[in-house]
Amino acid sequence: MAGRPPKKGIDYAGWSVSIFDNDTKIDKLLDAHGWCGFGIYFYLCQRAYGGEGYFYQWGYDDCASTSRKMGGGIGSGTVREAVGYCLQIGLFDQGLFDRWGVLTSRGIQRRYWEVVKARDVRTVISDYWLLQDEECKGLIKLPLNMYLSDRNADYQTGKANFPAGNSNFPTQKESKVKKRKEKEIPRANRFEDFWSAYPNQQRRHLAEKAYCDLIISGTVKEDDLVVAAQNYADHVKESGDKMFLPNNFLEKCVFEDYLEIKEPEIPKMIETPPELEEEPEPDAEQLAAEGWIDFRSMSDEELEKYMREAAGNYV
Repeated sequence: MAGRPPKKGIDYAGWSVSIFDNDTKIDKLLDAHGWCGFGIYFYLCQRAYGGEGYFYQWGYDDCASTSRKMGGGIGSGTVREAVGYCLQIGLFDQGLFDRWGVLTSRGIQRRYWEVVKARDVRTVISDYWLLQDEECKGLIKLPLNMYLSDRNADYQTGKANFPAGNSNFPTQKESKVKKRKEKEIPRANRFEDFWSAYPNQQRRHLAEKAYCDLIISGTVKEDDLVVAAQNYADHVKESGDKMFLPNNFLEKCVFEDYLEIKEPEIPKMIETPPELEEEPEPDAEQLAAEGWIDFRSMSDEELEKYMREAAGNYV
């Protein structure tokens, strides 16, 4: 029986009652963008807590949807400016946003850890985590591709591939029924090769997630995706076409059009047309027999005489 996947987000997040008295970053945000700016920051934090728990995948392309969901006359330009300022003053981590497209901070992660530290399973993506080990003892940190693989394994087999010997994870009971040979779940190992080959290197976090999902599902092999990225790079270089975002290239299966390995073009040989059969020229006797006059055998005087006589017949 497959186990239920561990809960990701949290149901509540504790905000300090002195947030408006002792937090200089909040003071700066209120001074620069007022309560509207604080509302945007608060909204995005709540999206993080309610989703993954400690980060929120977000990019500037999401400004319009964020303003629409918030309502209250907040425009997408206001959202962009407020988030940019939050990144500038450290309310959100600039480095993780630039590399992975996630909104998070040490403060967000501390509040998250306070809630989840009592859970049996406490796993986070190491690439996104900012707290030191001494601040969150017992936490398991996994690289992004391994985290996605383990989560998928938990869905498919009821088991999670957690590091051995860690007492924070519940033990799996052996089934009394005869064990079935489980299908090996693939892991993504060549994303860096794909990323290096792909010509439009934006939204890496979304691209890596889409890449891992494809590999884990068994839809396509990693070698084929790397070849597709190389072929697509050659195509846009030659054609100048507008490039797909890497996550759309994968999620919308555009890669399927670029899977085949290009064979080197062999120059075509110019075929020599076949020689035409030449009809032999008739001899003088044949021409005379058919009533033709052979001008080739006449001298200049004979030809001139013939022409005069022929012309006289028409006078």
